[in-house]
Amino acid sequence: MGTLRALADTSLFIGLEQGRISSIRHSLTLSMITIGELRLGVLNAADPAARAARLRTLQSALALDPLPVDDQVADAWAELRVALRAAGRRLDLNDAWIAATAIAHGLPLVTQDRDYRDVPGLDVVAL
Repeated sequence: MGTLRALADTSLFIGLEQGRISSIRHSLTLSMITIGELRLGVLNAADPAARAARLRTLQSALALDPLPVDDQVADAWAELRVALRAAGRRLDLNDAWIAATAIAHGLPLVTQDRDYRDVPGLDVVAL
């Protein structure tokens, strides 16, 4: 069986960086929103060693050819926010953009973040 193409959530990169995840059975891509979150992590690093580790994580993420936020993703985001509100659910703004990217591209989302459970239209692969 081949590898499944999937969208990686920011939590996946943090898990790899911290050693909580050792391997992944998916061919990954990611959202530009994740790139922004990883860049923030580099800027917020408490010391040079943490900054260097986070920079390596960011560089490996950039190599995966991130998906942009385009009209299709923006439409999926707006529809998702309406569906979440109707269901009485809240989802972090960046998480909603990441979920919308996965939905717009028809990709499962690989994550360690429980907040994605039961998000309408999102196929979640929990690690």
